[in-house]
Amino acid sequence: MGLMRGADAILDTLEAGGTELLVGYIGHTTQELADATRERTGMRTVNPTTELGGAHLINGYNFVKGRGAAAGLWHTCGTLLIPMALYEGMFSRIPSVHLGFNVDGSFKDRESMQEMPNVEALAAVTRWSTRAERPDKLPETINRAIQRAHGAPAGPTFVDIPFDLSVDVAEMEIPTGFSAPTYRAGADPEQVRAAVSLLARAKRPVLIIGGGAVTSGADAEVKELAELAGVPVTTTHTSQGILPESHQLSLGSSGPIGWRCANDWIANADVVVAVGTRLSEWGYSQSYTAPMPGKLIHIDTDPGQLGNFYFPEIGMVGDARTVLRQFIEAIRQDTDFVEAPFPEREYYNTVLEAKEKWLSEIRDRGQSDESPISPWRAASAVEAALGPEDIIATDTGNNLGWIFQGVSTERSRRLVTTFGAGVLGAGLPMALGAKLARPESNVVVGVGDGGFGYSHNEIAFALREDIPVTIVVFNDSGLGANRSFMNHLYGQAAWTDLNNPDFVALARAYGADGEKVEEAGDLDAAVKRGVGSGTVYVIEVPISQSYDYPSTGSGGKVKWPPRQWPGDAIGTRSPGRFDVANGSAR
Repeated sequence: MGLMRGADAILDTLEAGGTELLVGYIGHTTQELADATRERTGMRTVNPTTELGGAHLINGYNFVKGRGAAAGLWHTCGTLLIPMALYEGMFSRIPSVHLGFNVDGSFKDRESMQEMPNVEALAAVTRWSTRAERPDKLPETINRAIQRAHGAPAGPTFVDIPFDLSVDVAEMEIPTGFSAPTYRAGADPEQVRAAVSLLARAKRPVLIIGGGAVTSGADAEVKELAELAGVPVTTTHTSQGILPESHQLSLGSSGPIGWRCANDWIANADVVVAVGTRLSEWGYSQSYTAPMPGKLIHIDTDPGQLGNFYFPEIGMVGDARTVLRQFIEAIRQDTDFVEAPFPEREYYNTVLEAKEKWLSEIRDRGQSDESPISPWRAASAVEAALGPEDIIATDTGNNLGWIFQGVSTERSRRLVTTFGAGVLGAGLPMALGAKLARPESNVVVGVGDGGFGYSHNEIAFALREDIPVTIVVFNDSGLGANRSFMNHLYGQAAWTDLNNPDFVALARAYGADGEKVEEAGDLDAAVKRGVGSGTVYVIEVPISQSYDYPSTGSGGKVKWPPRQWPGDAIGTRSPGRFDVANGSAR
């Protein structure tokens, strides 16, 4: 313990807690921090074009790293630009620590310039939001923020710090040791035995593996259990690739824009084992309309997720990797379990046929030479330009569906997007964060013209910091997903038209490079040029407005009907009344 300036204690605590990237924005309350970072060599500091872009960047960086390795340092009122990125981090379980610097503590409650109620404002979109009131409490408070960000569930935390605390000198001690907690709790052994008994007797089982399994590092356990029990595997968007999608038992991702073979298999399963997933609106539940006819075994570190929509036959609280290891050991002891090579399972050929039918459809779409260019053709060009260790990012909207359906992945954390919240404009800054996290990987991000309008200003930041990414802009002159929904629900769209600039000229105005591609045969070479350019490279691809929201739920159309009253959604195993024949809500 010794006398320290507050700014130095803040940075020392972050570095001791595993922070390696500081993302900050200047203002009169962050000047002391900015000055203190100049002498730092253990942490890189970058300054994004906007606070929101920086907060999205942190999500991309920390998702790829698998921990809260990047932290945000924000000036008073600028802090209120970051909530949508915090919201994304909450629902995608991405850990991060954000420090907001407020006015001098002696000015509090005097309506001083830019005094902001940031603790209260951010409480709803963080795991923990608090204020430091004394300089000697800074290390303790920031360390607690780091611990809570990595809790169960993980997510963003926020500490409000009066400016004077960064200048003050006090006796302080920097916490050392493990930078963040690790949760490895197993489930109740009796529940495990009951669950594997159901699994061993199942005629058409399935695993739904979520992002919690990725966070847990359960890749090997997922593969071992799937092969041992011969169970097909589906994923959520946050876990795509945890079982390589080339594996015979992988049916790809489920959800409104997942692989149709995955959705169909779950809808007809007799036992569903969901691991580390919320079974969320954007997941298999498909806006809470998809039935769950099979018996559900639901495993999560967060007990609040069990029975949140689907009522489980067995709900289990525990770490994904630990519980899957319990399953592997227990199923071998189950008297009904017959161990056999997975290709000998009764339903194995049915799995292969369903998967091949879907992949054949995607391959055909990806080879289209039509004009305007098919978005599936653009997704195919992205896939062809990259290797398995490279990263593919997207914004939200139709482009997310086209890319996530049109590419495959052989490892977890290869696909990066606004998984949990669908925040428009997150794609480019998240891609920049992913590139900073894995500089050895090429990064291509697909964005819609609407989403790109939110974040193209971060091109200037990317060029200044030498962060080369390739940006493929799907330009249909509109907000295509909402246009699709409105056409389906109301017969016509409103508020969805855009008046776009020349995106290539815009990129060049920033100092980047790029090209417009209007012929399908030119796409592959264009994306490869972008990847090899060593700079920010924008490829504008005009596409037809005839391409609809790429839904793959039962029936292949947008699932949700206009809201109707009264709602029959309480007290049933699958809330709502379902027409199981066609999978739609009645």
